[in-house]
Amino acid sequence: MKYLSICLLFISVYAQGQYKFIDNTSSGQYDAKIFVANCEKSSCDGKGIIILYNKISGAEIQTFHSINLEFSLTDKQDAKLGWLPLGKYQSPLIFGDFNFDGFEDIAIRNGSKGSYDSPSYDVYVATVNTKFSLDARLTALASQNLGMFAFDKKNQWISVEEKNGCCYLKTTRYKQDHKKQWLVVETVIEDSSIGEDVLVITQKLINGKMQKTVEKFKTKDYYTN
Repeated sequence: MKYLSICLLFISVYAQGQYKFIDNTSSGQYDAKIFVANCEKSSCDGKGIIILYNKISGAEIQTFHSINLEFSLTDKQDAKLGWLPLGKYQSPLIFGDFNFDGFEDIAIRNGSKGSYDSPSYDVYVATVNTKFSLDARLTALASQNLGMFAFDKKNQWISVEEKNGCCYLKTTRYKQDHKKQWLVVETVIEDSSIGEDVLVITQKLINGKMQKTVEKFKTKDYYTN
């Protein structure tokens, strides 16, 4: 009990020395208090603490930590005022049912470790008792590609993008198998480095095998459709 009290006191003192924010708009189920080490002008970063609350009852759900909680402020926002509300699209938190199990999950910014210094995220998935656990596979997908993955609830797939220079873009889509493992079900490569044409190479998983198609389009037509 004494050890727990010391830990709680440490967290309280630590949080009081940070810049403080509130995110009440990113989730339909949760509110969040956000603490971050550094804010200068319109940019915040550094070690962060996120405390998640039930939006209806106000009960504290769980505390998370980030090694680099990067996000931006508008010119009219002053981080020194404390408890500053963050809009959904500036918050370092992303909510959604990423694994399509009916429970809302959370992705927390962990810096800019993606390709071309794009945003990267730690992904925590919810369980039946509303506790969250770090998902290594989803975290890798959200940290090693071109930003956060997209997710499609209707089709139950997630997709990531990879880029190589100005003219090469690869989109990879994943779905879960019966063992809840993420499998590649489609890749689309768009290569516009060859003159006035775009080479589109598509591979789709059909009946357990990847089938490949190669198409060529005029650049001016492909990117206007």
